[in-house]
Amino acid sequence: MQPFMKRVILFVAVVLTAAACGRPQAEVEKIDLFTSVGDTGMIVDAIEITVANPASLRGLTAADFDLTGNASGAFIDPATGAAPEEYADDGIVLSRNGRKLRIDATPFNLAGKSEGFFRHIPWELTCSADSALNVTAAKADERHIAVLDDCITGSFTFAGLTREYMLHLPKDADGNYIPNVPLMVWQIGGGEYDRDLMTAATANRCLVSLATEGVPCAALMFAIANPNYSYSASLFPEKIELIDRNNALQMAFIDTLIEEGKVDGSKLFCAGASSGGGCTMRFMMQFPDRFKAAIPCCPMDPIVPIHQVQEKYEGQFADDLEKAFQGDVYKWNGTDMALAPIDTKTFVELPMYFVHASSDQTCKIASSYSYIEARKRLGATQDKLRVYSDEDLAEYGLPPMIAHFSWVPLLDDYSEDSVMRWMINQF
Repeated sequence: MQPFMKRVILFVAVVLTAAACGRPQAEVEKIDLFTSVGDTGMIVDAIEITVANPASLRGLTAADFDLTGNASGAFIDPATGAAPEEYADDGIVLSRNGRKLRIDATPFNLAGKSEGFFRHIPWELTCSADSALNVTAAKADERHIAVLDDCITGSFTFAGLTREYMLHLPKDADGNYIPNVPLMVWQIGGGEYDRDLMTAATANRCLVSLATEGVPCAALMFAIANPNYSYSASLFPEKIELIDRNNALQMAFIDTLIEEGKVDGSKLFCAGASSGGGCTMRFMMQFPDRFKAAIPCCPMDPIVPIHQVQEKYEGQFADDLEKAFQGDVYKWNGTDMALAPIDTKTFVELPMYFVHASSDQTCKIASSYSYIEARKRLGATQDKLRVYSDEDLAEYGLPPMIAHFSWVPLLDDYSEDSVMRWMINQF
């Protein structure tokens, strides 16, 4: 039978089936995807279809719908170590409101089922009762993103730079902003440098983590428009000056939030991963008296060279950092960035919780060990370290080859002894 005839027969069958149920064929007016930020990509939580005639939705059940290509967004299945398979149970639940049909399902990867790194089989929702209700990502008219859609976006200019930002402010039960809340400012990773704001905001759960957990804390993230500063940036004064200039801009913006009564200036926290972990360290060197605690995650080396170099002798990295922590950092003097002495005493008294994976090959764990040792020599007594094993990461769907992603368990775990709980306990 010719393909054209097959399509005609299928169309007639669908129309007859709908007619037999007293239901006209649907005329779809709009398709909305409701998504959220996942650990390593975007997740689809629900699909909403708006039709012209509500009668076309009459009698539909979950059994009429099937999802294919729907799988977890993790890199591996923790149980098997292989790429996640399609869900055996799609978890489909239907709800109707006039002309709108909402299909909730077990959350699945927006990109579809993984077929290896960065290759996916697209997902599809099919309706056996009416093919007009079939949905793919490409058919969606609008995509909603939980938490991020409610964030404030804008740009801010300071110290000769203009940077875009995204800010989450918590609200009360009546939908009003809660004043004077704690703030966590997140330093983005190098993979998000020189990218658009939404790419940076959806790269990980930095802006949605606290909100999803229901913690009344503001979260701030700036898109860094300059290229990634790369390894051994500390050998290049112009790169270090630019990192510190970006941080000066962020501090100035935070001051506006404090002045407007949006955040509590006595409850400022900073966290970041990879390049952002290194920027977190620079930030604390510039403004140690302004923050209550910091979480450097798998930090890079914008202070002294550590990654992609070998120690000349055991303990060299800690020796170099000990000296650097007693040196200078760039600060804005009202006219330009200029070197100024670090307040070493206040810097080492600032509590830090370092996070790293033991198998991280992108930013080796020697950096966290060396940061902690150097700060300890200078008087730090409150630093902590959380090291994730390959087994720990596997529970979050991360294979050893991407052990660098230690920010995933960091931002997901709110158990009693977790790093995020440590921060919250200081509110």
